[in-house]
Amino acid sequence: MDNRSFQSFLNITENRSRILAMIVTMVRDFDVAEDLFQETVLEILHSEEQFDPTRSFTPWACGIAKNVVHQYWRRQKQSPANGLGEMIADLAMISAEGDDEMWHRERKALRSCFQKLPSRMQRLLLLRYGHNIKGPELAESAACRLGSIRTTLARLRFQLRQCIQAKTAES
Repeated sequence: MDNRSFQSFLNITENRSRILAMIVTMVRDFDVAEDLFQETVLEILHSEEQFDPTRSFTPWACGIAKNVVHQYWRRQKQSPANGLGEMIADLAMISAEGDDEMWHRERKALRSCFQKLPSRMQRLLLLRYGHNIKGPELAESAACRLGSIRTTLARLRFQLRQCIQAKTAES
């Protein structure tokens, strides 16, 4: 592996969460997003000579990811209606161009806030967002009533947002 490929590998590894988050935002399915992330990695490695190392890696990589998602939509003969896909992609790009230091502080805060949750709630979040389990299967796996899953997840997301905001305000 040459230096450029090694640097690309490091950049991909450091920014995996941001790139994947953008893809998830666009396709709204974790399993599909993981597959598209793999395609994005291959495209990044294939195009690494085009990357200008004096510029930020994340927006460049997210631009590649955006193109990969558009190719996926064309293959599936689908696209979010009313230009929503473009708007989502543009918002995701803005997010990707954000402050790297803030991104790292928020991830560190999320990890800390997540660890403070009861293990049952951690498990619920991991099943839903880590393993993309939904509906009755999620209720059964998490030992929760189906009717309370959405409310519980919404409350957990709100609680995590509050905790992250508090922790990042401290630093």
